[in-house]
Amino acid sequence: MSMSALATIEGLEGRAEYVTAGDGTRVRYARFSAEKPVARTLLLPGFTEFIEKHLETVAELLERGHEVLIVDWRGQGLSDRALSDHHRGYVVSMELFLSDLREILEATEFAPRQAAAPFYVIGHSMGGHLALRAAAELRLPFNKMIIVAPMIDIQTGHFPRRLSPILARGAVLLGMAAWYPPGAGGYDAKARMFEGNLLTHDPVRFKRTHDQISRDPRLALGNPTFGWIDAAFRSIKRLAEPSMLARIQQPVLIFRAGREAIVSNPALEWLHRQLSNARLVDLVDAKHEILNETDKTRAAFWHEADIFLGE
Repeated sequence: MSMSALATIEGLEGRAEYVTAGDGTRVRYARFSAEKPVARTLLLPGFTEFIEKHLETVAELLERGHEVLIVDWRGQGLSDRALSDHHRGYVVSMELFLSDLREILEATEFAPRQAAAPFYVIGHSMGGHLALRAAAELRLPFNKMIIVAPMIDIQTGHFPRRLSPILARGAVLLGMAAWYPPGAGGYDAKARMFEGNLLTHDPVRFKRTHDQISRDPRLALGNPTFGWIDAAFRSIKRLAEPSMLARIQQPVLIFRAGREAIVSNPALEWLHRQLSNARLVDLVDAKHEILNETDKTRAAFWHEADIFLGE
């Protein structure tokens, strides 16, 4: 395990460290300690995201007395990437994310014992999907779970949803796993354009993310490859198995963005019905990145989250 200082927003200090997975991949995470901890919260970002992007949320959790652990998934942030072209979003299987998470939690002993402080998870998009799989398959002892615009299914645009997994699997079998789908590409000037973006209404937070990438271009990530898309569809199918969701007995708070254009909102309605102890909150004015949205939307998120965690 290696360690390095984390460049943080003003007044926020933490340590960034790495674990080395069994295949040699170095996976980065950061841990932040509260002065008088009342809980431990695992913060799981979405696809393309990185630790620095969520430091505002980390600071808000610290203000609430939460110790925080946040990860850079393999293939993004400052974790190792499998392809020589670092802009290509790629993973062989999302099971690798789960095994990396297990390694990090074992190395840090962050998951508390039963008698310790409450253990929470906040997962956004792909991170919300993986939080559910971690609860079901790794049996992580979350007391409560908050999943924000989780990737329960993916919007496929004009291409039929039922054919998309077949296309992605076929491309992988033909040796095209590292290829972008038609029309997709790396991180470029178009990705930095606020107007027409599908992620947030907040120009300041949008610019902050891209300023962070400008300061450290290693953080940049473009579109997913056929390999990533195939892994995502296989993981979505795995999570949808009735026996999987039946294992999740913890209280779950699901946030759904009214202006969603990335994940499937009907799938969140389905998820709400499948879970035995879940509540669905609609933030009607939000785009996909609720945690990176306007002050008004973020205030609504924290209002609901604080009530949920305080119950």
